Amino acid sequence: MDIVKEMRVVLTGLLLIACFTLQGQEIAPYFTNYLKTDYKGENSNWDITQHPDGTIYVANNKNLLAFNGDFWTKYMLPSKGIFRSVSVINDTLYSGSYHEFGYWIKNANNELVYKSISDSLNSKFFNNDEIWKIIPFGDEILFQSFNKIYRYNTKTKSIKVLPFGNISAVYTFLIQENLYVGTKYNGIYKIEKDSLKQLEWSKPLEDFTVQSIVDYNGGLLIATQINGLYYYKNAELNKWSFSSFDEMKYLEINNLKVVNDLVCVGTINNGLMVYNSKGLLKHVYNKKNGLANNTVLRQYLDDQNNLWLALDNGLSKIFLTKEVYAYNDKSGLLGTVYSIVDQGEELLIGSNHGVFSLKGTQLEFLKSSNGQVWNLTKVGDEVICGHNNGTYSIKNDQFKLISSTNGGMDFVNISGTEYYLQPNYSGVTRYHKINGVWESFRFKELDFPVQGIYFDDNQNLWVDAAHKGVFKYKISNDFNELKLLKSYNKSDVLYEMFAIGSQVFLTKKDEIYRYDAIHASLARDSVLEKRLRPFTSIAGIDKELLVVKNVNSLRITSKAGDNLYNFNEELINSRIVKNSPSSTKIDNSLFLFLDDGFLKINPSAAQTKEDLPNLSLEMVKVNGVAHALNNSINIPFKKNTISFKFSSHSPGTLSLPLYSLKLEGYDKKWSTPSINSQVVYQNLQPGDYEFKVRNLSGDENTEKTLFVFSVLQPWYFNVWAWISYLILLILVLFLVHYYNKSKFKRKKKLLERELDYKQKLSFQKQNFENNNKITQLEQEKLKTQLKSKSKELASYAALMAKKEDMLNEIEREILKSNIKKENKKLYSTLMNIKEQQSNSQNDWALFDRNFNELHVDFFKILQQKFPDLTPKDLKMCAYLVMNLSSKEIAPLVGITYRSVELHRYRLRKKFNLPKNKNLVKFLHNVD
Repeated sequence: MDIVKEMRVVLTGLLLIACFTLQGQEIAPYFTNYLKTDYKGENSNWDITQHPDGTIYVANNKNLLAFNGDFWTKYMLPSKGIFRSVSVINDTLYSGSYHEFGYWIKNANNELVYKSISDSLNSKFFNNDEIWKIIPFGDEILFQSFNKIYRYNTKTKSIKVLPFGNISAVYTFLIQENLYVGTKYNGIYKIEKDSLKQLEWSKPLEDFTVQSIVDYNGGLLIATQINGLYYYKNAELNKWSFSSFDEMKYLEINNLKVVNDLVCVGTINNGLMVYNSKGLLKHVYNKKNGLANNTVLRQYLDDQNNLWLALDNGLSKIFLTKEVYAYNDKSGLLGTVYSIVDQGEELLIGSNHGVFSLKGTQLEFLKSSNGQVWNLTKVGDEVICGHNNGTYSIKNDQFKLISSTNGGMDFVNISGTEYYLQPNYSGVTRYHKINGVWESFRFKELDFPVQGIYFDDNQNLWVDAAHKGVFKYKISNDFNELKLLKSYNKSDVLYEMFAIGSQVFLTKKDEIYRYDAIHASLARDSVLEKRLRPFTSIAGIDKELLVVKNVNSLRITSKAGDNLYNFNEELINSRIVKNSPSSTKIDNSLFLFLDDGFLKINPSAAQTKEDLPNLSLEMVKVNGVAHALNNSINIPFKKNTISFKFSSHSPGTLSLPLYSLKLEGYDKKWSTPSINSQVVYQNLQPGDYEFKVRNLSGDENTEKTLFVFSVLQPWYFNVWAWISYLILLILVLFLVHYYNKSKFKRKKKLLERELDYKQKLSFQKQNFENNNKITQLEQEKLKTQLKSKSKELASYAALMAKKEDMLNEIEREILKSNIKKENKKLYSTLMNIKEQQSNSQNDWALFDRNFNELHVDFFKILQQKFPDLTPKDLKMCAYLVMNLSSKEIAPLVGITYRSVELHRYRLRKKFNLPKNKNLVKFLHNVD
């Protein structure tokens, strides 16, 4: 049954806590979170302290975190124990952990090195102690566990142990040179010399756990764990009744911090609760409005009055004194904010979800307003709403449609009249209220979306069209017509527009042009350009302020160019609305619109420059190895990668520092301003270098040389190398001289040989020409002889043919006569003579010999190609080659003319000659 009761009590407490945390949000000082993904450590952070150089140190379980505002560094104990406490005392960082306490010093490389104080103690003294608190007290430093206090004398280096005995101590607090010990169920004790003394006035607290004690208005403000706060002054102890405490009976308090007149109560289950001096709850920071965690383990006030919270999961930094307030809606109900107007006791907020009313901590949705809201403008006792679905009037929480014109971006009064102009999706619409009813008229001259309008000193209307550029119009006297005066949209890059009061400016890339109303022309404003660069867009607020947007920042500047605020921290800059008007001014406050709420700042309270510690070098690495910071270095040429980390030690500033870098000897000009605080240089040429940094968050005219180094000449450029080069050069010159001399001799011999060769060649050429002439003469002689032989052979063949004709004629005559009968003997003698003379072998042998002289191997080639040719065929071919006709051939072979033709036909068949091919030409081509 006891267990059931305890469970009911716990559940009831959790329900009460949940009811509180679900209440509405409020506008509270801006804060930022650092998660373990940022510092690359563990979840729980047990303690925070700050060094005079500005560095924040955090006890992060097994890690000691160092944050200089630019980057995080991690260290671990040699024992790898868990850090429970850290404290900077007289420039020295002390830490406490399990069975261990000591201090940290920096080596030449600017790295922290741990020195143990407790290693001289016998381990039996510790008795499982963990050091949860470190307190300076005169010449001593007190290291407190829950069982005892180790008193370390900084002069004698001795350690005394003050046990708590049976007292269940919680924490020790130093207040006005007095040491108070809060206990569990034992009230409050005071340390006097070497003993503990219970304070009589604290006995009413013996039933409670005293969790924290702070100095407050000349007395002591005491926090019990679950029983609220008490105040002791003038020997009286009274309950301190803060608002909401009565409702939160199960609220668990962990620590207190007083900041100016604010009491900051860190809890275990509801984050941080901030009360004023009257006990009224001002702000609550918990998971609901974006705090990293609801368990506040420790609070710390840095040197810029920022309150740091060590949380069970992460860290948070609250800017209590920067006049920057935030409204964060992590529920997603509100959405992205696009416009805000003040309605006295409430703010009317237009977002992409609709219109909301914020009264105190209560956020209420205005019925029927759901959808994208672009603009809210207060006109008399009503608010005109430019909505995605039309234009509405808001009065007495009633949302009423007055025009179907949608996408209204603004609602601008025409000075000296009751007319208003509205830029919207379809152009520009004129509004006029008659007898309590709004009437609208759209200018037909504009049929494209317009995102902004301005009036100059001459009452000209300037129109900023999103995708068409900028136009200047004149409104007619009856306000029914627009006359185009000038178009500024002819270049490839369109102009954008902003105004400071009635002074109109146009921007293009990184250039600013001011409209000169006297000369009706644009004039380059180089002074304003220099003040506001770099920028991607500029918006004017009233007559004095400018909101300057860049890729990585949003600045609020004055007309004179003073940077009042510079929001370049990624967490906030990523949340600022980028692509539309992102700010408005209400009374003395400027509102910046976020994608989950808004910021409220007081420009008049801003400092133009935040006080920053001196810029210093944090780390130098050469080829990946850390190097001492207090002297210069010579780097070998072969491998010369050098990296720098530097910091302005400003973890408490609202915006991140901006740096511009220059490596003298390498860079020709300063780098573009950036929040990046580390740089790497590689493959530098031999020479002397100075690494310089400007912190543009401070004085732009100052610069600081952080490191000097040299890149050595490569080995092939040192003294011995140059001596070797000189010797080598002499040797080369000697070799070149020797070579040229040898070359000259060789060339002389070569010329002599060439001359001799040319003479021989000339002689040979002359001989060749002579021989050639002789050969030509011989060839001509042979040709002549051949021609003569051919003629001779032809004549001989013709003579043989004639002889045969004569013999045949004689034979015919003999046969006609009667000699055969009359004188047989004479006949026989004549016929023998005729036979002997007709085609004799001697004649043919002579012909064959002469023919072969003219046609070498003719018969041999012919027989090889055509082996079936007869001797008679060969004779016929020879006669044909001699161009003898069939009539001339017939008597030579002793056949008739027809037989010759028939023989020719047979030869064609043997040679496989077609009809269209000449037999004689064929035979000529045989050889």
